[in-house]
Amino acid sequence: MNKEPIGLYIFRFILGLGLFAFMGMLYWSSVLLEEDVKFLRFDIAALKNDIFGLRSDTEKIREDVLKAVVEEFRQAQTPRNASEDELSASPKAETLRAARSAFGKRPHIDPALPNLLEEDSFYAETLPKLLGSHFKPSGVLHGDTIGKPDNLHPFSNWAQVANWIDQCTVSVAKQQFGKYETLSPDMAIKMEARPGKNSKGTEFWVHLREGVYWEPLNPELFAQEISLAPHFLRKHPVTAHDFKFHWDAMMNPYVEEAGAVALRTYYGDIEAIEVIDPLTFVVRWKAEEILESNGTKVPKVKYIAKQLTGGMRPLASFVYQYFPDGKKIIDEDSNPSTYRTNSVWAQNFSQHWAKNIIISCGPWLFQGMTERQIKFRRNPNYYFPLGVLVNEMIVEFKDAPTAIWADFQARKIDTYGVQPDQLIELESFLQSASYQEQAKQGYGVKRLDYLPRLYTYVGWNEAKPYFKTKKVRQALTMAIDRQRIIQEYLNGMGVQINGTFFRNSSAYDSSIAEWPFNLQKARSLLEEEGWYDSTGSGTLDKVINGQKVPFRFSLTYFVKNPILKAICEYIATTLKEIGILCNLNGVDIADLSAAFEDKSFDAICLSWSLGTPPEDPKQIWYSKGAKEKGSSNAIGFANPEIDAIIEKLQYEYDPQKRTELYHSFDAIIHEEAPYTFLYTPKVALVYRQYLQNVFIPADRQDLIPGANATEPDNSIFWIKTNL
Repeated sequence: MNKEPIGLYIFRFILGLGLFAFMGMLYWSSVLLEEDVKFLRFDIAALKNDIFGLRSDTEKIREDVLKAVVEEFRQAQTPRNASEDELSASPKAETLRAARSAFGKRPHIDPALPNLLEEDSFYAETLPKLLGSHFKPSGVLHGDTIGKPDNLHPFSNWAQVANWIDQCTVSVAKQQFGKYETLSPDMAIKMEARPGKNSKGTEFWVHLREGVYWEPLNPELFAQEISLAPHFLRKHPVTAHDFKFHWDAMMNPYVEEAGAVALRTYYGDIEAIEVIDPLTFVVRWKAEEILESNGTKVPKVKYIAKQLTGGMRPLASFVYQYFPDGKKIIDEDSNPSTYRTNSVWAQNFSQHWAKNIIISCGPWLFQGMTERQIKFRRNPNYYFPLGVLVNEMIVEFKDAPTAIWADFQARKIDTYGVQPDQLIELESFLQSASYQEQAKQGYGVKRLDYLPRLYTYVGWNEAKPYFKTKKVRQALTMAIDRQRIIQEYLNGMGVQINGTFFRNSSAYDSSIAEWPFNLQKARSLLEEEGWYDSTGSGTLDKVINGQKVPFRFSLTYFVKNPILKAICEYIATTLKEIGILCNLNGVDIADLSAAFEDKSFDAICLSWSLGTPPEDPKQIWYSKGAKEKGSSNAIGFANPEIDAIIEKLQYEYDPQKRTELYHSFDAIIHEEAPYTFLYTPKVALVYRQYLQNVFIPADRQDLIPGANATEPDNSIFWIKTNL
């Protein structure tokens, strides 16, 4: 048998390896090409939709012109020598008045009542001056986010998904730029406060603007087995029915999505929403008889009712009430409470065939989501021309903050919130030759530091036997050196906090001293609660229900966040010093979310993003949510004093008294120690120099007098191309 030379073997091996690598590269290229082609199809479909919308708008203009011609003709046919009384009494005049009422007036608007929505001078005057008369939106905003959401359901519990949905839809009103507790027109042109039925409380009449449409669905965004009926391929007006539909869906007890459960905390006190006509609806809040200081009882709706009414959003009824073939999920839905009570519809809604898209009518239009990214484009028909100042926005899905940081350095994204452990890397990057070359080309980096409205905490699940008493929770807090965490793991980029409210808010009581780091005191408190090392093993134990139980629990956290991972490792180490075994349970986003919703964890390390004022602690701390699946009260906290304060806050309109209630609330939370409040981080926002309007509103009183928002707002970012 002849042997082949060894060189031939090597040649064949290298050739095979090369062919394998080539095929792998070819496959990967085909995947990328397929996704690019998919997005190209999205753009073509969007262009078709724009043409359809232009045709619809042209038809509307044609109808308006015809109506004007008919009206002019009717006026011409009226005898010129007729008296005013004769003109008023003529059938033709009556017809003309009816036409004018139908097309030129809003019969349900009361001109005698003030408008609760005040024009935002920043958008009306200041921003146009900043941009200049020749400004045109251009460019693409590039960003990254950690993880890819499983779906885009309207009531998703993903904060990022909720943010995208907000950007693609409208609301009754919006906050004036940089100013909390204000309302300016959005979808509504007017909002009125009127006496409630039977003279109880206040109800809000909402008057919507005309000519706002839901975009047609794009068949390319759906699986091949879903064939869309023509009903979905045309524009549909956004109406009052859509706003009521959103509330009905939110309040349906069979809709178990976490987003809906959380919103019920706020909107559950609406007594009814009545649709007057397609552009008018009334929000009736439950009124309570409140005892005033003079001894009289006055019916009041909640203090936050006006703000919540302004924040109401529509839900696309032309989609979520239907199967893809155009048939209604509920054939007979004439009963006003159908979508608020029907379990069959709720089950279909939770697994709806359109849950992987965002039906759009707002400043941004959803363009599709792939395994790599989600894409949006500016809505050219949005009623505020300066609502979006760029043409497109693309957000890539990444596994960890390190991948996002790498993308920023490589100029693939425009902004990045530098992690505390990356500050040294940032300095090194800014000194590198590659960055110096970027800066020469107009891609320099600027930095803005600020304190965001969020905090990081460890929550102790009070359904577990270890965490039932406040002394144990206080001991756990005193065993954790939070200043060490801030200095060693955050490089000083954080501030210690004592409670649940934003550090810079008047609701925050800075007079409350944070629990000190004191291991000896922690051990003493644990002993008072019966936790001793009875076996000499080094681990505390206690007899619970007749059995000796070691103090051992699991701490759940997001495993791909290196800072949280390091902090949790430190917590496990320091707790071991006082005889507590803390097992680390690092999980991915999906498992973390599931554990939170099911309340199946022992302890959990997370962050809360705080809403804007007026602060409402009910979502997290009200007892009703303690045993409710999916509620934000995941640790099962229940305290009657806290409930009483929350209930008083609901109806207190006096700012000083509200502040006093907030401080009383904070004092109890501090004493009960349901959370170990770790810190509020400082954000080091880095951004490329071509990005404009990056500033903190509260710092620009010259532009926005009275501004009190302390975070930059990316809704006004724009890209300067001629640096």
